[in-house]
Amino acid sequence: MAYLSIVFVVAFMLRLGDMRLPETVGGVLDAVHGHDVLLGVRFGHVEAAANVLFFVPLGMLLPLVFSRRRLVVGWLSAVGLSIGIELVQYFFLDGRVGSVRDVICNALGAAFGAYLTHTALRTRSARTRRAYEST
Repeated sequence: MAYLSIVFVVAFMLRLGDMRLPETVGGVLDAVHGHDVLLGVRFGHVEAAANVLFFVPLGMLLPLVFSRRRLVVGWLSAVGLSIGIELVQYFFLDGRVGSVRDVICNALGAAFGAYLTHTALRTRSARTRRAYEST
C-alpha cells in the first residue's frame, strides 16, 4: 500500500518543473560530461530510466496478487495503471504531460519486475521440490 501511495504522489502531485529537477540533473550531467563520462546521456535518458525503475516494484508485486496467469495479468495490470496515469496527466493535470514513452518505459519496468518475481518463484519451487525429494 505504501508503494501505491508513492506512485500516486509522484504521478499526480509532484511537478518536475517546481522541483527544478531537470536543471539539477542537467547540471550533474554537465559536470560528469566535463570529465568525459556519460557523454551521450541527457535528461531524457535519465527520465526514461527512472520510469523503468519506478515500475519494477509494481511488476514484482502485482503478479503475487493473482493466482492464475499471474505474470501476464500482473504485467497487464501495471501497464493499465500506467496508461491510466498518463491519461489523467494528459487530460486533467496542468503542468503535466502524458507520454507514450512513459507508458513504454513503465511497461518495460513492470516486465522486468514480473521476470524477477517469476525467477524467484521458480527458484523457491525448485528448492522446495528438491528438499521434498531428498526426504
